[in-house]
Amino acid sequence: MTIEEEVLKKIKPSQEEEREIQKIVEELKDKISKEVKKRDIDARVLLVGSLAKGTYLKNDLDIDLFILFSPSVPKEEMKGHALEIGKRVLPKWKIQYAEHPYVRGEYKGYTVDIVPCYDVKHISKKMSAVDRTPFHTEYIKKHLKKKDEVRLLKQFLKGINCYGAEAKIEGFSGYLAELLVIKYGSFLNVLKNASKWGGKTILSLNESAESFPENFVFIDPVDPSRNVAAALSPEKLKFFIFAAKEYLKNPRKEFFFPREVKPLSKEEMKKLVKNFLGISLPKPDLVDDILYPQIRKAIRSIESFFLKNDFHPEEHGYYVNEEILIVLKLKEMHIPEKKLHMGPPEGEEEHVKSFLLKWEGRRDVINGPYKKEGRWWVEIKREYTDAFTFIKKNIHAINFGKNLNFLKEKVKIYADEELRNEKYAKFWAEYFSKKPPWER
Repeated sequence: MTIEEEVLKKIKPSQEEEREIQKIVEELKDKISKEVKKRDIDARVLLVGSLAKGTYLKNDLDIDLFILFSPSVPKEEMKGHALEIGKRVLPKWKIQYAEHPYVRGEYKGYTVDIVPCYDVKHISKKMSAVDRTPFHTEYIKKHLKKKDEVRLLKQFLKGINCYGAEAKIEGFSGYLAELLVIKYGSFLNVLKNASKWGGKTILSLNESAESFPENFVFIDPVDPSRNVAAALSPEKLKFFIFAAKEYLKNPRKEFFFPREVKPLSKEEMKKLVKNFLGISLPKPDLVDDILYPQIRKAIRSIESFFLKNDFHPEEHGYYVNEEILIVLKLKEMHIPEKKLHMGPPEGEEEHVKSFLLKWEGRRDVINGPYKKEGRWWVEIKREYTDAFTFIKKNIHAINFGKNLNFLKEKVKIYADEELRNEKYAKFWAEYFSKKPPWER
């Protein structure tokens, strides 16, 4: 038995499981249809996503049900009806937000999304991005011949942490995985072709002359104005190409099912966690697609703020659980009190005049202004020489982004000792692990 056959045995649902899920889908469709009828709305229910396409993985399944409204129904009315129906049908529910709100809930142990969209007859008539989804489902059902090959590719992407187009992962969407298998025919052929990708790569199933800013493009066969791979980060693409080459050289089950990383011991943390600062804040109730870009924006702001004040961040990471922890490793935690500041060449009279006007007689000047080797200089006293004190006193001045700024009052600053906490042991293990997932 090949590795791929072994993996497939683990990830492919049995016929009995297929029958059970189909029964639940029919129950839900029936409940939604009754609610639609009760409200006398011009709408129909459609199963979409990997379940409808037959490419879902065992034990990793969401049920995506769309309510397709007639384009004559006003947008606000459409949203109102869909939310009310979702709340009536699902015992436990929560409002989620994409282009417009939808309902996510639990039903008989499965996660279910009930999403409104417009029932447009052609993609060119779409009224929102969500209206594409039924067309995507239809396209894959019509053109995908080898569903198990998609399952293998999805599990491979999961194993190397490259599966999911959401902002948390910035990886490959399920739809992109399906299109790759349609294009190349099999899981192994996808890897063989991926190992040759480089520079500007434009893939398509239909001839198209559309141009896109991204370096890696898969033109949507349903909507040629869209790059299916737009959410894929260059880092995740690069890592997938590397993983593809490694698997082809030495195929192993660990690519699909990597071992869990072992949390670091106290001693290991003491040895490794040095010159780090931690910035901790409570996790707000935000969807991942808003939260993760905000965290990355906050990190860029923090690093920029440090740099402007002569502290040099060398690397960073973050951990999200009930809190958000941002960690930065600095080149030095303490910098000299004295700073040499360069002025203009002595021949530039106007600039010299401004320089002298700015620096003569200031309280923070230790020495100067003075001339040396044809240029003006001044030695000044830094206000902050300790990174921990600096960030603690100035956290209010950093822009964390609109969704995190309101939490600055609750920010805690941690030094190395506090970061060597048992609850961060797994995060640090992953942070310091130099091995790819399949080699852990």
